[in-house]
Amino acid sequence: MPQSSDLEFVQGGAAERAVADDPFWSTVLRRHGDIDVVVLPQEPAVEQVVPADEPEVDPDQARAALRGQAAAFWSELGLDAEPTHVDDVWFAGVAPGTLRWQGTATFEQVDPLLASAALERAERILAADDGWHTLVPTDGLPRVIAGRAAQPGREEVHVVLASSTRLVVRMRSALVHVGAVAAAASLGGDVR
Repeated sequence: MPQSSDLEFVQGGAAERAVADDPFWSTVLRRHGDIDVVVLPQEPAVEQVVPADEPEVDPDQARAALRGQAAAFWSELGLDAEPTHVDDVWFAGVAPGTLRWQGTATFEQVDPLLASAALERAERILAADDGWHTLVPTDGLPRVIAGRAAQPGREEVHVVLASSTRLVVRMRSALVHVGAVAAAASLGGDVR
């Protein structure tokens, strides 16, 4: 049995006016008058909270560990050569005192067969690991996109064949709890 909700549903004339006043939905309704438009309320944002017992880590040590994980993943893909270009940055996390790491490795002049095999391996590796939701789009650039819930936050991996000989691997970490002072320093700002 569905659970009751405290959401207030607008119906009738008020709903019709709300749709008519909305630039997007009014156009949809005008172009497709044979359909019913149902606009649901936005879901409340889920607040990311760092568990109270989560220890603060040093950003430099966390960066080194995350770089090591990225290098291990490249190796699993069969990319034993060093990347042509590596870029890694910290982003502000959604919870206070947290950061999120993003590392991007670009491999140039990769043999097309090796690049194709790396994409297949990425799909197989990420599909096998627990919790990963993997997407392999059939159109556009050949790529594997994966994400999974992590505590706290979410981890993501993108493996993209940007050209026939250029493979890009991007990894985003879950939230890394470093504390407010270290987070501000890592982002080049002051503690607020």
